[in-house]
Amino acid sequence: MGNENGELKLVISLKGGKASVGVQAPECDPVFFGVDGGLGDVLGSVPGFVDEAKRRWGTSKLNPECKTQLPSQAEAAAAAKRTAATSKARGTTKQSGQTPMF
Repeated sequence: MGNENGELKLVISLKGGKASVGVQAPECDPVFFGVDGGLGDVLGSVPGFVDEAKRRWGTSKLNPECKTQLPSQAEAAAAAKRTAATSKARGTTKQSGQTPMF
């Protein structure tokens, strides 16, 4: 696995009868799991999650690097400026007396 000292980090998030569990080791990407139920259900599943994470890390410690071209942010910025200018020209912006966040 590449983690000789056996160090692991577990993060459990509970919300609305569902849980998210993250397992991470040094120099390895985290592995995430979902469970329906409460804390008792999650705790019973943790050893299996750790085993599965170690199995995945045995194959590849890190997720593959993205090889596809990412979309340009210039187009999104230009569209946002056009929308803001159109709203301002129509007088549809709301004046709240507060400083805008963006």
